[in-house]
Amino acid sequence: MKKSTFLSGVFGIVCALATHGQNTFPPVGNAGIGTLNPQAHLDLIVNGNSPNTYSGFRLTTPSILSTTSPLTTAFQIRRSGFSNSFYSLFVVKPNGNIGIGVEPNDPLLASRRLVVTDNNVNKVDLNVKGFALVDGQSASVLFGGTGGEQYGQWGIEYNQYATTPGLNFWKPAGSNNFGNYYMFMADNGKISMGLDPNNTATYNGDYRLYVKDGIMTEKVKVAVHTTNDWADYVFKKDYSLMPLNEVERFISQNGHLPNIPSAENIMNEGIDIAKMDAKLLEKIEELTLYIIEQDKRIAELENQSKND
Repeated sequence: MKKSTFLSGVFGIVCALATHGQNTFPPVGNAGIGTLNPQAHLDLIVNGNSPNTYSGFRLTTPSILSTTSPLTTAFQIRRSGFSNSFYSLFVVKPNGNIGIGVEPNDPLLASRRLVVTDNNVNKVDLNVKGFALVDGQSASVLFGGTGGEQYGQWGIEYNQYATTPGLNFWKPAGSNNFGNYYMFMADNGKISMGLDPNNTATYNGDYRLYVKDGIMTEKVKVAVHTTNDWADYVFKKDYSLMPLNEVERFISQNGHLPNIPSAENIMNEGIDIAKMDAKLLEKIEELTLYIIEQDKRIAELENQSKND
């Protein structure tokens, strides 16, 4: 009898403290922490005015919690299914790794800090509204690990230590054709393919795109900024057409046509396609004028021959 009275007293004190602390734990219905009017099965409301408030919810697991058993979890939210089955919605493993939409025994949770999936390849697994920052030394976004590759088939990283810093599109170890700088977008806005940004000669010049080993394309369109950039000036009346004997003398002395760069210049400076096409057209138009002039002379000689 005395024991029963003592226990009743203790229970009364606990209930009084719980009520005073704005907590309620009824035998039936919703339970509340920080509220006397819980609206969920367990309703936790944090008083933000309290200087001793460190966390709204904290779960401490024992240090002996197994980190080797694939089914052991530190925390899990799951949904019930048919035939007493359950589906994991959110799980925290003892090693701190987190899974969303994966079962506790998923092998990825042994080595991946965060695994997110709905097991449907036709749906978006992660949607970030606003900015997403991938930071840290050699931090990369990796793609294409469906074949079991540890780091996937492609990586994108910001290389701040290159001579010309920028964004590196690379192939990680274990992928097909491991290597760096398949494409590199430099901080200065220039883009290279297959070239090392640590080589100071990579970005010499005023061009936006640098490609190693060449380009194959079905179509190229080169913009001409003004009509003066094209060679129609050859057909203007004030154009000074070089006499053929002077052309012959120039070729003999220099080994190339007038107003056309030499092979040595091409090797050192490359070719501007638009300018070179204009120069080649210039020579075609000059050649046309030479032929017209020669045709007139031939016609004149024929007339003289007939008169004689």
